[in-house]
Amino acid sequence: MPDAVRDIPDDASSKRTPSSPSSSALVVRGVEKSFGRLKALDGVDLELGGGEWTALLGPNGAGKTTLMRCIAGLIREDAGSVSVFGRGRPTARDLGFVPQRIALHDTMTAREHLVNYCDLLGVERRDRADRVDWALAFSQLEDRADDQVRHYSGGMQRRLNLAVSVLHRPRLLLLDEPTEGVDPQARVAIWRMIEDLRREGATILHATHLIEEAETLIDSVAIIDHGRLVARGDTASLAMAHDIPSFELEARPVSAVGDDFAPPVGTWNGRTIRVPLDGLGDELHEAIARLEAIPGGIEGVRIHEASLEEVFLSLTGRGLRE
Repeated sequence: MPDAVRDIPDDASSKRTPSSPSSSALVVRGVEKSFGRLKALDGVDLELGGGEWTALLGPNGAGKTTLMRCIAGLIREDAGSVSVFGRGRPTARDLGFVPQRIALHDTMTAREHLVNYCDLLGVERRDRADRVDWALAFSQLEDRADDQVRHYSGGMQRRLNLAVSVLHRPRLLLLDEPTEGVDPQARVAIWRMIEDLRREGATILHATHLIEEAETLIDSVAIIDHGRLVARGDTASLAMAHDIPSFELEARPVSAVGDDFAPPVGTWNGRTIRVPLDGLGDELHEAIARLEAIPGGIEGVRIHEASLEEVFLSLTGRGLRE
């Protein structure tokens, strides 16, 4: 936890018992935070079950990092409350925080970082050699353990940044853009590291602006905008809740059509016919049969499934934010 180390008990490295999936690992209630006249958080409510991996998704300036920092105790909320595992605020023993900015020293090696963080995070002396060896294997840095960090690639630094934050085996992990600025191979390696932590029972809140991370890896999504939580759930349930069709059939008429063309089902945008569908059973077959009745038939048939990107843009708007 590179930015938030304080008051760590001596037994911080003891083995954790994973929370029951049905229990609440993190509860945020009515959290507000302002910076001058800017209201960064405006009554955020969020609850994570034990062992859950949740994406915190939002446009730039939506409040993701501010919420993370409030949960970690780096800043104090103006109103509301944060509690973990059925009690009060998280302690350093509970928490691993991986900040967006890499918190490493260029002239230190990976091994030196890990040994130092064992001290900072209260890992017992008898466990330190094992934890350092584990972290080097976990981050795939065994062969570069004694090289200075300034010689590492961005992906290697990101992996080490994560490893030093979980030496004490925290039960709650906060990740703020953990794959920012790395190539696809490094991103996949970091995803695997996070999945390993989740399998060990960690509860994970993962702030990201990458739709693919939120959609393909993570149990559920919490979408934040203008300091408010505007949606929570998986892609299918969010699409249904916000009247976005679960599926859409796209097709083109084979023969040229006139300006006044109106398909027997769906809508025509001048290039393709689009038919919203709730499922892929009889409704799909009926739609195709009706479209095939168009003189000349149809071609280029595609089925499009509702995406998290569509849900996100529907809830937060399409305008660019800087």
